[in-house]
Amino acid sequence: MNRIPYSILMFMLGLSLTACSNSIPESTANQLPALIAQSSAPLTAEEVSAKWSQSCALCHASGVGGAPRIGVSVEWAPRLAKGKAVLMTNTIDGFNDMPPLGYCMSCDRDDFSALIDFMAGESP
Repeated sequence: MNRIPYSILMFMLGLSLTACSNSIPESTANQLPALIAQSSAPLTAEEVSAKWSQSCALCHASGVGGAPRIGVSVEWAPRLAKGKAVLMTNTIDGFNDMPPLGYCMSCDRDDFSALIDFMAGESP
């Protein structure tokens, strides 16, 4: 049986305790760069939808904590106007009430990009 490394378990625990808040222990935040890898293959539409349901939906379905709701273009427009690089940084580092990684421990940079596009209505 595969075991989850202790550092990832602690990271997940830290995120679960913050519930749509970006305040996590500094020791956990320092592990973020090591946990974010580059993707080897793009996600299918079904995989994007599944990852969204498992992580992003917690806040982005209803707008908890000011999160822009999926497919609501007036909420996404000002964020998209800042550019994809800013959205990626905010997603990975956390921003306002959004925790680092937005609860997606299995996401890499390409996954986050696809999830942003999906929620903003820019992809299937």
